[in-house]
Amino acid sequence: MSEALELLSIPVIRHAFLGMLIAGATLSTLGVVIVSLHLMALRFTLMHVGLLGAAAGLSLGFSATAGAFVLVPTASVLMGTLGQRYRFTASSMTGFFMTGSLAGAFLLLARAGVPAMDVFGIFAGNILMLTRTDVVMVAVLGVVVVLAFAIGYREIQAVLLDRDLALALGVPVEAVIAGMFLLLGAAVAIALRLVGALLVDAVILLPGIAALRFARGFGSALLLSSLFGTIACVGGFVVALQFDLPIGASAAAVSSALLGLSALVTRKAAR
Repeated sequence: MSEALELLSIPVIRHAFLGMLIAGATLSTLGVVIVSLHLMALRFTLMHVGLLGAAAGLSLGFSATAGAFVLVPTASVLMGTLGQRYRFTASSMTGFFMTGSLAGAFLLLARAGVPAMDVFGIFAGNILMLTRTDVVMVAVLGVVVVLAFAIGYREIQAVLLDRDLALALGVPVEAVIAGMFLLLGAAVAIALRLVGALLVDAVILLPGIAALRFARGFGSALLLSSLFGTIACVGGFVVALQFDLPIGASAAAVSSALLGLSALVTRKAAR
């Protein structure tokens, strides 16, 4: 215990721990939205949009992370708005944005002289590079996510249950979906910074899937996803420090183990 507290006194370690803790407790709740709206391909598409954002940011003289932070939430809102307004299917929208993002990224790599390794570095992430400002950004987004669910609980629940019924009841469906897509985009952008594109699911998706296996309602699904997300992120962080392993990969391993365990438990309970 004393050794762990000593490590947390180091700013780099402390920032990384706080970032993982906050993200696990708050951003993981968005996994419930992803599963309920059948947006499994969305986060994969946003990872590719992050690649384009990284290339654009570097070509304009900014950092790769800054470019991804701007473009990923913007593209997410566009997908939600266009899909709702023009009745595009989720697969059509994700296919369009994924292909276009990859094309744009490679064109920038070819014509703007952008270093390819710097661009593709967005897929790796590096939580040990988190600054105090980064932790504040994660905390602010976490608070916004919690407030969004608290204030719009009934409206979000209605939209996730049945969009047509929600519209008939007077729920501003388009605004709710746009807001959810904005939060999802921002969460993916933050997760890129924390664990990299390849491990985004460990923070956002897998805790939500595990939670929905046990949940009896929307509220319990949110609480359980927050709990599982916290266990995955904090547990992965502790395992990484204890055994000198990558933090992101360790969090992904713990998150995967939780999902596997949840599947076994619910299967036995169903017998």
